[in-house]
Amino acid sequence: MISRSVANEKNSCHNAVKMFLIVHNPLSNNKKSKKTTNKWVKFFKRHEVPLTVRSTLKIDDLNAYLDKHPKITDILYLGGDGSINYLINNVDVSKIKQNLYLSKSGSGNDFLRTLKQHKNGLIKIGKAKTNSGNVSFINGCGIGFDALVGHYVNQDTKKNKLSYFMNVFRAVFRYQRSDMNVIVDGKENTFHNTYFIAIQNGKYFGGGMKITPKGDPTKDTFQICIAHSLNSTILLTLFPTIYFGFHTWIKKRIQMLEGKEITVKFPTERYFQADGEVLEGVSEMTVTKSIEREFIAFNKKRFLKSLK
Repeated sequence: MISRSVANEKNSCHNAVKMFLIVHNPLSNNKKSKKTTNKWVKFFKRHEVPLTVRSTLKIDDLNAYLDKHPKITDILYLGGDGSINYLINNVDVSKIKQNLYLSKSGSGNDFLRTLKQHKNGLIKIGKAKTNSGNVSFINGCGIGFDALVGHYVNQDTKKNKLSYFMNVFRAVFRYQRSDMNVIVDGKENTFHNTYFIAIQNGKYFGGGMKITPKGDPTKDTFQICIAHSLNSTILLTLFPTIYFGFHTWIKKRIQMLEGKEITVKFPTERYFQADGEVLEGVSEMTVTKSIEREFIAFNKKRFLKSLK
């Protein structure tokens, strides 16, 4: 079932008592998320909105929890891309009847950057079937250089704002380029000296880089970005342009595609990432739409206006 819309919410706020469940990941944002959670608790209490708070570490089955607590009308899910990825891979969100709001509380919030532009919408969730396992994603997935960066970042014991950039340089010079076969809705393409393929629902990855400027999670198709026919020097030169989406103008090095079903084949095993979560040993994957449901980017002003 799809959750009620924001429009419906406006009509029901004073007809029924709202009860918020705040779900937070205490491990997100390098374990600094507690401050963010406390700010949200104070916000709801200040405006006399009933709430309860639960950690993702203490709810084994969110669907079962909601069944036992029918008074909950809305959920505010706090976390970054990794936390949202955990939600869609461990919870049947299609069965959640409550409004499902998202707000940042992590070091990576690329999906929210896109969702805020839509405010709310019926969002498709992608499914990537790989030779190393299957995983769902909401923002994007890919094989290659970007996944190697994610691997390095996840292993970094001293994470900070410079960690991503430091590991980018590390990955640029260590990544082994190769040919890649990509089949998009039945049409096959071969690319040489590839660095990565990113299959995106949203517009951004890597902390705000506009990798697929036309990314739209409310559409049935995925946006695909393939970096090919380049070396490490050219890649580093192109890298800053990704933040503005200017890389798409470089047709000889960057191929932009769009499709509903995408199969990717590499000659050797690579790192794969889905919403920044990394799998090892992937040489083949197929991406399709799995399910869809409504997600809402929580906005304090809009929420308070709806209470009036």
